[in-house]
Amino acid sequence: MRGRDEKNNRTIRIPEKDKRAEKRRSLFFSGVFFLTLSNLITKLCGLFLKVPLTNTLGDTGMAYFNLAYAVYKWFYMISTAGLPVAAAVLTAEYAALDDPIRREAGLLRVRRLSLLLFCGVGALGSGLMFGGSAVFASLQGVPDAAHSVAAIAPALFCICIASALRGWYQGLGELLPASCAQVAEAVGKMGCGLAFGAYAVQKGYPLYTVAAYAISGLSVGCLLGMLVMVLFLPVVGRRHLTGNIGKPAFGMGGVTGRLMRIALPVTVSASVMSLCDMLDSMIVIRRLCGAGMAEAEALRLYGNYTALAVPMFNLPPILIYPVTTALIPVITAACSERTAERRDRILRCSLSATALVAMPCTAGMSVMAEPLLRLLYRDDLAATGAPLLRILALAVFFLSMLAMTNAVLQATDHAKYPMVSMAAGAAVKLTSEWILTGIPTVGILATPISTVLCYVTMAVCNLIFTVRLTGVKLSPAAVLWKPGAASLFCAVSADAAYRLLMSRINGDLAAILSVLCGAAVYFCALVLLRGVDGEMLAMFGFGKKADP
Repeated sequence: MRGRDEKNNRTIRIPEKDKRAEKRRSLFFSGVFFLTLSNLITKLCGLFLKVPLTNTLGDTGMAYFNLAYAVYKWFYMISTAGLPVAAAVLTAEYAALDDPIRREAGLLRVRRLSLLLFCGVGALGSGLMFGGSAVFASLQGVPDAAHSVAAIAPALFCICIASALRGWYQGLGELLPASCAQVAEAVGKMGCGLAFGAYAVQKGYPLYTVAAYAISGLSVGCLLGMLVMVLFLPVVGRRHLTGNIGKPAFGMGGVTGRLMRIALPVTVSASVMSLCDMLDSMIVIRRLCGAGMAEAEALRLYGNYTALAVPMFNLPPILIYPVTTALIPVITAACSERTAERRDRILRCSLSATALVAMPCTAGMSVMAEPLLRLLYRDDLAATGAPLLRILALAVFFLSMLAMTNAVLQATDHAKYPMVSMAAGAAVKLTSEWILTGIPTVGILATPISTVLCYVTMAVCNLIFTVRLTGVKLSPAAVLWKPGAASLFCAVSADAAYRLLMSRINGDLAAILSVLCGAAVYFCALVLLRGVDGEMLAMFGFGKKADP
C-alpha cells in the first residue's frame, strides 16, 4: 500500500501492519455505528411486539410467555455465550499475524471448527428443550407454560449457527453482518409473533396457547437471522481471504483446546445469570404463594415485572453493548502487538464513556419510571410496574459497567475472573430474593431489590479484577463524581419539569418533554464540569487522531 509524503513531495510505502491497523480503525467506528443502530431497531421491534401483547393479554398471559423465555435464555447462554467470544479472540489473533498464508489458514480453521461445534450444541440444546418442556414448566410451578417452551425450542439451533459466524465476523472487525442479521431477526420476531398471536386470539384459544403461538414467532425470527449471517459468508470471505492457505499456527487439537479454554469461563459466567433468571421464576411465584398470596395474583405480578420493568431496564445498555462487542478484537490485537500504552488508553476511555452513558439513564429512569411506562402501556399496568422499575433502574449503571469490564477481561485473557464475580452476584441475588420475597410487606419488590444487589456485587468485583490485572489507572472523578453530579441535575430537572407540565399539557407529551429537558441539563452540566476530555473524544473519532 502506498501513500503520499506531502512535506517531501514523494511517494512512500505504508507497512502491511499499519494498513491492517488502519482497517481495524475503520471497521471499529463503522461497526459501533451499525451495531448501535441495529440494537435500537431491535429494541424498538421488541417493544412493538411486547407492548401490544401485554396490553392484549395482560400480566397473566405475558407470564406464560416470559416463563418460557427464561428457560430458553438459560439454554441460549449455555450454548452461545462463550464460543463466539472465544472464536472472536482467536480470529483476531490470527488476523494480526504478519504471515498471510498462516493467517488465512488459521482463520479458516477457526470458522470450520466453530460451525461444527455449534451445530452439535444447537441440535442437542433444542432437543432437550423440546423433549423436556413439560419438566421445565412443572419446575416453575406453571405446567401450562410447557407449550411455550416447546414452541421456542427450534430458535436455539438457528441462533447457535448464527453465533458461530458472529464470533468469526467479530474477530475480523466485521460487525455489519451481525447488525443486519439482528435487524432481520427482530423484524421477523415482531411480525410473526404479532401475526401468530392475533390468529390465536381470533380463534379464542386460552392464554397459555396464545402465548405459545406468539413465542413461536421468535423461532421464525431466529431462522431469518441465521440465513442473513450465512449470506454474508462469501462477502466477508472475499474481503479477508485470498486463497493463500498454508499451515496454521495451531493444529486442530490446539485450536479446539484454545477455544475451550477461552469459551468455558465465559459460558459459565453468562449461564450463572441466566440460571438465576430461570430460578427467579421458580422462587418468586412459589415464595409469594407461600407468604399467603393467591397463585393468580403471584402470576400476574411476576408477569408485570418481566413484561414491563425488565424490558425498560434493558433499553439503556443497548448503547454500551456495541462498543463492548467492537472492543474485544481491538484490545486483543493491541495485546498481541504488545502496545500497552494504546491498550491502557482504550480501557480508560471505554470505562469512562460507559459511566457517562449509563449514569444519567439510571437516575432518569428511576425518577421517571411511571411516566415512561404510561407512554407504552395501559394505566393500570403502568401503575403496578412503576415501583418495580423505580428500584430496578438503579442497576442500569452497574449492568453497563459489568458488560464493559467483562469485555475487557475476556479480551486481555482473564476470562476466568468474571466467573468469580458472577458466582458472588448470583449468591447475593438468590439469598436476598428468597428471604425478602417471603416477607408480605416486601413481596414482589424483592425481585428488583435482589437484582440491584446482584449487579452491584458483580460490577464491583469486576472493576477490582480489571484494575489489578490490567494495571489500568482509572480516575474516580471521570468514572463516578462528574457523571454522578451531572446525573443528579438531570434527574431533578426532569422530575421538576414533569410536575410543572403535567397540569398544563397531555401526560405523554409532558413525559417526553421532561426527558428531553433532563438530557439537555445533563449535557450542560457535563460541559461545565468538564466531564469529557480530549483523549476520549479522540478515541471515538471526534478528535484529530481517532485510534481505537
